[in-house]
Formats: sequence, C-alpha cells, structure tokens
Amino acid sequence: MPLSDGCNHVTMLTKDLDRFVEFYTRIFDAELRFGELEGDLRHVMIDVGGGFCLHPFELPTQDAHAEGLPDIFQRGHIDHFALDFVDAEDFETARRRLFEAGATTGQVRDFGMIKVLSFTDPDHMECEIALWKEGKPLTMAQSTVEPYEVG
Repeated sequence: MPLSDGCNHVTMLTKDLDRFVEFYTRIFDAELRFGELEGDLRHVMIDVGGGFCLHPFELPTQDAHAEGLPDIFQRGHIDHFALDFVDAEDFETARRRLFEAGATTGQVRDFGMIKVLSFTDPDHMECEIALWKEGKPLTMAQSTVEPYEVG
C-alpha cells in the first residue's frame, strides 16, 4: 500500500489569476482553500476534488510559461493534468460545461478502462477529465472516439 494518499497539488503560472479562478470554480464547482490576492505575488489554492488542488501563481512580471504551449510533450515539466471523476453523471456535467465554455469539442476517447476528455483552460493549458470504468485497457489505435451531441 502506498505511503502517500495521492496528489496534493500542482503549481503552475497564469497570466490572469482572476480568470483562472473563475474558470475552475464555475466549471468544476471547485473551492478556494486560501490565497493571496493582493500585492506583487498573487496565488491561490483551488480544491478541485478529493483534496487535490491547483496552485496557480500570477507573477508581477510575466514569464514565458504563464501561457500554456499547445504541443504535447513540448509544454515543460508538467505536460498536462487530468481531473478524476468517479460518477458518470458528474463527468457528463463537466463535459457539458466545458463544451458550453468553448474549452472543448466535447469529444471523449474511450481507452476501454478509462474515458478521457481533453480541454483547454483559459491559459491555453491542455488538461483532461477522466472517468475510470469497467473494461480492458486499449491502446491509442484500439481506442474509440465518442463525439459530443448537443441537446
């Protein structure tokens, strides 16, 4: 059994902390744990579920990494993160909200034992939501794509 209870937080940079917070609290019903919103170094901890937090910093001088890079495996030390869902209905609610926000096409890739939806956050960071399910693991070539149907 692992000594750790899971991931605590991921720290990243943002160009606009207020926009970042609004996106994650609106789409995922995330909650602010704490933050420093005044002064030169602004940052918050946003609990996105299960105690896992996003820890965005807005620096007084913008850094090249404050806006995400689009190409997979060219994004720096952290390429992307995935938020875990255990309930299919909650997954679909997040899918709909992300689609309505213009953050995704809504397309889901089914890898047999996990369904994954990619989205782009306000800083252009590529992220995912993931839903574990019954099934055998499939490779990328074996996986299927489920388009989003509005309505």
